[in-house]
Amino acid sequence: MKNWNDLDGSIFFNKVFSRPIEVGKAYIHSLRIENDLNDFGIGFDIPDFPDRLPEKWKDKGYNTCRIGLTCSNITELKITNLPLREVFNIEILKENEHFFFTAKSKNASVEFKAKWLSLSGPSVYMNCPEPEDHNWSDDSI
Repeated sequence: MKNWNDLDGSIFFNKVFSRPIEVGKAYIHSLRIENDLNDFGIGFDIPDFPDRLPEKWKDKGYNTCRIGLTCSNITELKITNLPLREVFNIEILKENEHFFFTAKSKNASVEFKAKWLSLSGPSVYMNCPEPEDHNWSDDSI
């Protein structure tokens, strides 16, 4: 999967971004496991910011974009260390009706296989104190 825009649930995402947004770096904020539903949720910031803001988002000082994934029918879940204030390099591959998700940083990783992936968001917020709070460069991974 090359772009976030290609995932199920990306209708609103495609309305606020005028161009394809490549799957790549992300700052993971949350991991959620739903045992009874066999679901896994992951919430993260991406370095891109929407260029077609709805009126209610304009002139508010927002500078960070957060999206999430809901992943269903999870197998082969492997979490090495908990994500803690790190930028991850994300890769999503689709093969034989399954998605293979990998997120790796210098100190942690999250990997799994899922039958379905659905994008949620985006939402935007003001990252304090500055957008440079996250180091999006490759040397941090």
